Amino acid sequence: MKAKTRVRIIFLFLTALAIGFPLLFLTAPPVPRHLGPEGIAVAFVENLTNANFEAARKLVTPESAETIHLFETLVGSQSDELKSRPTHFNVSRSEMNLAQDTLFIEGKLFFSNKHKLIRKIKLVLVNREGRWLVDCHDNNIF
Repeated sequence: MKAKTRVRIIFLFLTALAIGFPLLFLTAPPVPRHLGPEGIAVAFVENLTNANFEAARKLVTPESAETIHLFETLVGSQSDELKSRPTHFNVSRSEMNLAQDTLFIEGKLFFSNKHKLIRKIKLVLVNREGRWLVDCHDNNIF
């Protein structure tokens, strides 16, 4: 093989790498933002406030499913309005009770675009079979 041919092959290979790697990073799925029990709390509140009730149900204890259904019924026709007003939840404080595998979380719910405080929220998370779930069966989220 001639030297010019080798140079062209190397140039094509480097060009493919230069184009391929950025495309790979752009098409890769995002790294999950919510990890651990505090992340579960954030995901739960944000799903609930954005009327994504199916996703919120996956993050609660079986006893709390009825509370989510009640909240979904109360919201009813306002779910489109909730989806158009994005929110975010910041954890202010968390306290672990190791004897009962329970985590108490306090946080603040804000409108995303205005950074205006909507309300303070207290959540209880319990560890069930190695998985953290929100326990809201006593309607403590309202």
